[in-house]
Amino acid sequence: MSRLTDAQAMRLGLALARAHARQQQRLDERLGMWHGLDAKDFLLLDALTQASHGRLTTLQLAQSLHIAPSALVRQLMPLEKTGLVAREIGAVLLRPAGRQLHAEAAQTVGAVCAKAWAGVGLDLCGPDALQAQLDAVAGSAVIPTPSATPAP
Repeated sequence: MSRLTDAQAMRLGLALARAHARQQQRLDERLGMWHGLDAKDFLLLDALTQASHGRLTTLQLAQSLHIAPSALVRQLMPLEKTGLVAREIGAVLLRPAGRQLHAEAAQTVGAVCAKAWAGVGLDLCGPDALQAQLDAVAGSAVIPTPSATPAP
């Protein structure tokens, strides 16, 4: 198996970024219209739903969302005011209203995602392999940028 060139990797990375941006736009539209959430809020509620007892430390939650703890605190404020989450010292807890809203919004997210994948032609074996690859990309270490060499 041959390795991607830097140019191929860049094109693939940019295509992934465009696909992500468009999907996030679709999710924001539907979640906002039906549930008063955006995709980032849904991801936060989803992370808490998956956590043991609906509770994560602030640092764990920020890391799972790939955002800075300070950005997480700003994101939590409206969710806390509307009773979806509660903040404890160093932790975030999913409240019953947040669990209920997540369950309802998950149906919308599922429908939006299913529609997006419908035209791709992913076979039944493909989703697991693709998810593993995307998870690997999301969790991969930052690779240092090669130093520029002066042109002759």
